[in-house]
Amino acid sequence: MMIVKVKSTEHSFTIPVPYAVLRMGIGILTSHFVRRKMKDWLNQYDGHAGEHSSGEPDFDLDSSQFGSNGSQFGIALVQSILENQSTGQALRQFILELQRCKGTVLVDVKAQDGTNVLIKL
Repeated sequence: MMIVKVKSTEHSFTIPVPYAVLRMGIGILTSHFVRRKMKDWLNQYDGHAGEHSSGEPDFDLDSSQFGSNGSQFGIALVQSILENQSTGQALRQFILELQRCKGTVLVDVKAQDGTNVLIKL
């Protein structure tokens, strides 16, 4: 079981995440239906990559970081991962390996405002 602990000056809570929930999430995310919807969404996003209707700043991979094709590269990378049939199998194998590493601390972060986040297997 993965344990997520968040402590702040005002609140503290612990979220236990069973491996069965992780396996179900992987099953859902790698299902044909979700992969098809993600592919459609990414194709739609790719067509509107240069358009913004609001005045909010753009935090995508854009020309300021990776040249003019930065966001297209990211979209192409995600599409190739989604199209690969072995992605689900690799993620399931990853969960099995996590189960063998009980007690390992994945994340232990303390923010400047006193908030602590701990993710432990």
